[in-house]
Amino acid sequence: HGLHFREIGEDGGLGPLRDTILMFGGQTRTIGFVADNPGDWLFHCHMLSHAASGMMTWMKVT
Repeated sequence: HGLHFREIGEDGGLGPLRDTILMFGGQTRTIGFVADNPGDWLFHCHMLSHAASGMMTWMKVT
């Protein structure tokens, strides 16, 4: 929430501007973004049981 990002491909190419991305268990992704929106922003899984078990974190932009 609060920030949009682009996925960075294995070849270094940038994907489209996004605010969500589909991932499966055990996957990792590399993203790039500009932290230009001050506040406390939540990164989380939209499956509530996953978020409740820890698939979320806060990021502070100052």
